[in-house]
Amino acid sequence: MAKKYDYIKKGLTDTGFRQTPWTVLMGILIVICSVLYATRWFAVVGVNPNLTELGSDVFLKYMFIIVTVERAAAVFVGMFRSQSKVDWALRINRIREILQMENPSKSVLRQVYVRENRLIKKLEQSEIIGEIDDVPANPTVQDYLGYLTSSKHAYEFQRARFNSVSSKYVAQIVFVIGIILAMLGLSIFNDLLQNMNLVSVLAQEIKNGTYTETGLVWQTGLLRFTDIIITGGLLGGGSAGLNELSNKMTEYLTKQ
Repeated sequence: MAKKYDYIKKGLTDTGFRQTPWTVLMGILIVICSVLYATRWFAVVGVNPNLTELGSDVFLKYMFIIVTVERAAAVFVGMFRSQSKVDWALRINRIREILQMENPSKSVLRQVYVRENRLIKKLEQSEIIGEIDDVPANPTVQDYLGYLTSSKHAYEFQRARFNSVSSKYVAQIVFVIGIILAMLGLSIFNDLLQNMNLVSVLAQEIKNGTYTETGLVWQTGLLRFTDIIITGGLLGGGSAGLNELSNKMTEYLTKQ
């Protein structure tokens, strides 16, 4: 039984992230990039000076892309998981209907208990939910109500987990599509940075032999790699995350 709840313990006590190694790694990278800049292997990449004016347009553009991709991913996931979602909702609703009755008769509760107990046993055998104690030999109305309440709680927990897994699938699909779109040329850095093109031009000059600082090729590659990851992550965050960020930026700009 303990193994079935290991994922809960892991979620509450997860200490897999170690701050010190990541801090050391970031410190090393900062030193390396600083040295490369000091030796003119890297160029300065600035922020678009018109970002405050164009910020809303930029977010609106990506919002349309995210909503389109997210909706398509939700439809795809729903094709395989909608039926189970409906099943969990119906199970909860039929118990809630009984529990909301002011004075349910014992015979009605017994009929509902027999039906739910049959389903609960199957779910317990499949290890989908934890064990729920049966009512005693001579159950009272309160015994039936207690069993049905516990069953409803178990159903609600499983429905929440089911919805969470569905959302994770949608986010994964959106993230993968976002990475693909970014690799095909979609770039958020191109909207946020003012001299991404300058770095690319310098890299092209290096390729043609008219410029001598070869480090800019690496900088261009690293910028594009980071751009792909961030663009994919932005799309993978979904419309809710982008909308929240856009609202915060709008709120900040209106206070200026």
